[in-house]
Amino acid sequence: MDKVFLEKLPETNEGEGAKRWEEEKGEFAQISYAEEARHIAFFTIKKGFWRGRHYHEKKAETFYVVSGRIRAVFVDLDTGERAEHVLEKGDRLRVAPRCWHVFYGVEDASVVEYSPQVYEKSDAFRPEINTE
Repeated sequence: MDKVFLEKLPETNEGEGAKRWEEEKGEFAQISYAEEARHIAFFTIKKGFWRGRHYHEKKAETFYVVSGRIRAVFVDLDTGERAEHVLEKGDRLRVAPRCWHVFYGVEDASVVEYSPQVYEKSDAFRPEINTE
């Protein structure tokens, strides 16, 4: 699907770019590198619950899974293409505008969201889409 890009951040503390690593004193994750972020949010999803079920006309979003696991479902509103991924700690996901998405808690999860666009309530659309 062209509107969803999933990557696992490399586990290293060497070089430039987005990356993560664990050391004796704890974990460090540089989830954004040389990117503009005008909207930054943190949320949790408890096992058995969901977040999302919407899309944006203008806003692109990036999500980084800090902990836990989530099932992510996407529908490209221009092509009707559907995709699904299970995301876990260390995964970074980019979602383009006009891509409907929902996240289900497979386990309790913590997620950071950021975007180069400011969140505008008028740019969040919630059509009902069957994901089962």
